[in-house]
Amino acid sequence: MDAAGTGGMGTDGTGVQLLRAVLMVGGTGVVQVFAQLVLGYMMLILPHPRASSRPTFFMLAHSVVAVLVLMAGHMLQVTLWALLYHFDWGEFRTFGEALYFSLASFTTVGASEFTLSSGHRMVGALESAAGMLMFGWSTALLVRVVLRTDPIGGRRDGS
Repeated sequence: MDAAGTGGMGTDGTGVQLLRAVLMVGGTGVVQVFAQLVLGYMMLILPHPRASSRPTFFMLAHSVVAVLVLMAGHMLQVTLWALLYHFDWGEFRTFGEALYFSLASFTTVGASEFTLSSGHRMVGALESAAGMLMFGWSTALLVRVVLRTDPIGGRRDGS
């Protein structure tokens, strides 16, 4: 408990914390949509492997670009959560610690050496749930890129 007897939540109640969590999950989703849009644009810019004289190179290029764009999106998502933890809540001594905790939470690895105060733990758990959803979404996008650029056989993805 903190001095106010609120378990580390200060003047913020559980409802306010959950509202922040919902807003953070929404922001995480917005970043994912942005990454998906960037990925779609990049796929249009790169020559399609089957229409190229170098299909293997462009299949590799599509895949690497997809991974880089999606990873950049995930790092931005993790950074947003770390900003909340460090600058808004003052949870960690350094931003690096907040970023590490956020990355460990987002990937569901966990950072046993760091914990959020009891009033913020539910929000930290929701970051893990959001991370699972975002990685699942990214996996679906990567599968779409691989199916779209597969130089073997016809189009199997229905587009």
